[in-house]
Amino acid sequence: MRPLSFDVLIGSLVLGAAPAIAQTTAPGSAAPATSGGGMGWLWFVLLLIIVVAAAVWYFAVGRNKLGGAGSMATGSTATGTSSVGIDRDRVAGSAQQAKGSIKEGVGSVLGDAKLQAEGKIDKAEGKAQNTVGGIKDTLKGR
Repeated sequence: MRPLSFDVLIGSLVLGAAPAIAQTTAPGSAAPATSGGGMGWLWFVLLLIIVVAAAVWYFAVGRNKLGGAGSMATGSTATGTSSVGIDRDRVAGSAQQAKGSIKEGVGSVLGDAKLQAEGKIDKAEGKAQNTVGGIKDTLKGR
């Protein structure tokens, strides 16, 4: 059974994207000059948003409710390490790097220089956080 908040999130994403998806030519007007289907990138971005939203939900809420890797049932401690002994800064840093890579890729596909720059910044922040986690692991002897 999926939680109600996840259903609401997916529903709002679909409703938010519906006007952009529904933009077609008016009846009786000429077809657009593009032959490659100019809306193909929109489906890719929509799918990417859904996947990222599902991942955010899973890592923020779902994993604890479902008894997954981050829950106290599997041996996670409140000291900042996961059940496999890796510092949480390393995990969060890797996630930040992945988010930055996605932003940078979407920015390059859309031609958005600001989104590309944000992606590069996120990647740098993630790399720094991952390095901090690595140093903590080294100091703890893991």
